[in-house]
Amino acid sequence: MSWLTPLTGLLVAAAAVPPLLLLYFLKLRRGRRSIPSTMLWKRSVEDVRANVPFQRIRYSVLLLLQVLILLLLVLALAQPQFEGGGSASGRTVIAIDRSASMNALDDPSGRSRLDLAREAAVDRVESLHGGGLFSGGSEQIMVVAFSDGAEVIAPFTDSRQRVIDAIRGIGPTDSSTGLGEAIELARVFTTSTDPESLGRDTGTEEAASIEIFSDGRIFDLPDLALRDGEQVRYHVVGSERTPNAGITRIAAERPWNRPNTMQVFAVVDNHGTEPIEVDLELRVDGAPRAVTPRPITVPPRLVVEGGGSAPGREEVAFVPFEQPRGALIEVRLLHQDPLAADNVARLVVPPPRALDVALVGEDPFVLQSLLAGMPLRSLDVLSPADWAGLGPDPDASWDVVIFDGWSPERFPPGRYMVFGSVEGVDELVPFDDGEKVFVRSARDDHPIFRFVNLDELFIWTMPKVVVDGDVEVLAESMEGPVIALVERPGTEILWVAFDVLDSTWWHQRGFANFIPNAVEFLATSGGALVQKALAPGEAISMALPPGSRAVEVLAPDGSRSEGFLDPDGRFSWGPVLQTGIHTVSWDAPGAGERSSRPVSVNMVDPREGFLDAAPSIDLSVDTITATRRARSTLVAVWPWLLLAVLVMLVLEWYVYHRRVG
Repeated sequence: MSWLTPLTGLLVAAAAVPPLLLLYFLKLRRGRRSIPSTMLWKRSVEDVRANVPFQRIRYSVLLLLQVLILLLLVLALAQPQFEGGGSASGRTVIAIDRSASMNALDDPSGRSRLDLAREAAVDRVESLHGGGLFSGGSEQIMVVAFSDGAEVIAPFTDSRQRVIDAIRGIGPTDSSTGLGEAIELARVFTTSTDPESLGRDTGTEEAASIEIFSDGRIFDLPDLALRDGEQVRYHVVGSERTPNAGITRIAAERPWNRPNTMQVFAVVDNHGTEPIEVDLELRVDGAPRAVTPRPITVPPRLVVEGGGSAPGREEVAFVPFEQPRGALIEVRLLHQDPLAADNVARLVVPPPRALDVALVGEDPFVLQSLLAGMPLRSLDVLSPADWAGLGPDPDASWDVVIFDGWSPERFPPGRYMVFGSVEGVDELVPFDDGEKVFVRSARDDHPIFRFVNLDELFIWTMPKVVVDGDVEVLAESMEGPVIALVERPGTEILWVAFDVLDSTWWHQRGFANFIPNAVEFLATSGGALVQKALAPGEAISMALPPGSRAVEVLAPDGSRSEGFLDPDGRFSWGPVLQTGIHTVSWDAPGAGERSSRPVSVNMVDPREGFLDAAPSIDLSVDTITATRRARSTLVAVWPWLLLAVLVMLVLEWYVYHRRVG
């Protein structure tokens, strides 16, 4: 048991109890009176004895009741409390999960998990502050909201109301879940509560107690470990059995030989333990276009080795349809479940147009013959000298540029495919040459490998490289990467390690499919065919006309924000926290009205659709069992003490009048 205001109680006791005792030591002097009967002598003698100073106090029920009343009042003012739960340093971090799964409506009251987490966190703050009438709060509390990142909503403060307001102001997101940044923020602020003193030793080394309010679906737990003295308390929200289904992937393509035709694909995941039958609806610009002819049966989730689970999955392909204009493609899951964010997926499809492609090489006749058979708007064949003559920043009018056996020292922003050269690709460092190479593995699910089989590919010679940067290896051999995707801000390079003529690929059917696949993939990344949908947590980035101004983003909830616009017209804004259509608008130079471009954001992380609340969280070496929120909060002691005082006063009044009577 601890005391919130013990000094107040001691001062009141010292000021009230001694005077009460003195009242029973000292009585008023009585005057002489004539009495009609000697029966009153005994009473008079007792009064005389009472008027003698410093006489031993005799037993009195009234004195006992009055002392008890004063002691109860003193205890009420001292405010004893029986619930602490903070850290040894008196600091507590309230970490609230606001990821996509916390938007699930699986509570009978119809409230989301985030609503329940905020309510439970407020109750916990009330507990830490004792809830007394005269309490100013003794616990330092910090509020952190986390999803794929972490944000300090309120730094350490002893203001109970400030902490509660911060908790209630935490909004939902559709992002994935990671706890690492939240713990790091707690450690930083535990070392120093003054932002201006961060980085200097303030002498505070005791760890704070971290109170996590979440459903436990946190994906970086295996990478986390507690330090000595750190305390973690996990408050679970949500049901341990919550079935859910969602769309985890959407794609749309215009076949290179039929650019006015659109086909839409979707993947549906089932995280429940029972199979479900669902209908999918395809909408174009908000109008229903098609519904699956019969319900799609999605199998239940599977238990995998190690105790985990994999969702049941079903792929859906809609019948191709004519779409000669740009459109907003939307696929809806006609199914009611606790999480609505993954029941809709959207794509922004620009109008079809033929591509402009440049081919740079000394004698690229193999690639030129394949590209000539594609319905391109233009195919420009250049020599390396021609490219060098364009200057360091050539006009980026081509959708895709292909380098055959040669590449420049510098790649300006754009989309490129490189065969047999590592010049200018700094992310791939050559160290030796490999000979007689076979492909060991490939990302068969990648769009560039559609109808492409690399099992029979034999390479006479290719460079061995070490990956050093943002590189996605798409095909690999025993000698190293064979095909890789290098990503830079505003630039993508699809790198093929070998010269086509130094392999058996040039006369295989897979190569004839690879070239249009690769061109279409790169053009898609550049926005020429189908704009890539973002995931929550990513940033909107696009190139606007030079001289644009007053750029703002309209979010699905109706809020408007301004982003960062580079002098060269590159606009960025983020991270995006909500799913749906975000509209970027700007004033273009010379335009009479504002221009705009929609950007789709989908919740495509299948882990967020798994809604079973975890009974414990397993860090790398620690297991923390969950505690569920109690239906009653800490009961303050002082109201019951005041009630006892009232009862004692009534009893004292009764005894006094009984004696007088």
